[in-house]
Amino acid sequence: MTKNLKEVTVRGRPKKFDRDSVLEKAMELFWRFGYEPTSMSELIEGTGTKPSSLYAEFGNKEGLFCAAVERYLATYGHARDVILDQGDLPLSQVIEQLLRTCVDWFTDVQTPSGCFMVVATFGMSAADNDLFSQLSQQRNSAENKIVECLEQRVRQGELPENTHCALLGKYIVNVIQGMSVQARNGATREELSGLVDIFMGQWQAMTAP
Repeated sequence: MTKNLKEVTVRGRPKKFDRDSVLEKAMELFWRFGYEPTSMSELIEGTGTKPSSLYAEFGNKEGLFCAAVERYLATYGHARDVILDQGDLPLSQVIEQLLRTCVDWFTDVQTPSGCFMVVATFGMSAADNDLFSQLSQQRNSAENKIVECLEQRVRQGELPENTHCALLGKYIVNVIQGMSVQARNGATREELSGLVDIFMGQWQAMTAP
């Protein structure tokens, strides 16, 4: 009888709020359906969390989304920066590694297709102007990281002094975002890898004096 009472007591304990698990599930919902279409009720159901716990931890839908963005950047943004910081590798290898890693991310069957930052914010309305502005800063930060990498290679003499680093960086970002859209539309890993092959085939011409 004592044992049964203990089992009942354990089963009756309130479930501990698992922030990491909630953020992982919320990030997947935003990633799959986008910020606008995903309702708070869907987030509550999808994360399996009581409304009171979700609101207490994140405040509202926007707060939960911002936390999901931070989680995404802590994983994927950090990995991107590690690739770009490989100063011991030729720049062409660094850029190719970045693009092929993005292909792997965008077609990973364990996560929704495409880039979270592109997919989740697509179609965001003017009513979310403040949030959209914050996210734009995050995207600009990613582009700036690529530009900084290019500028460093100019200083090292690996790229010509007349290289338009800002424009080249923007082009690389556009290729990445384009692959994200293609992945979202069903492009396969092999197809996106083919796009990287074409880009790298043009790299020497793009970086020539």
